[in-house]
Amino acid sequence: MSDILDKEYEVVVEGRRYMLKPEKAWVLQPPGKPGVVVALFRTPDGKVVRRVIARVPPE
Repeated sequence: MSDILDKEYEVVVEGRRYMLKPEKAWVLQPPGKPGVVVALFRTPDGKVVRRVIARVPPE
């Protein structure tokens, strides 16, 4: 998970594109279904947004 936090991602907020590092990331995966990695980003103007940054196969 630390490699996800060290990488920059392109985030589009209200039509503007930013290259940001996530502040926090976690996996959402219901039992038997494909999951996703969700990350929390803070834009330079102070807004906080959540974005899906990766898909996880079902276990």
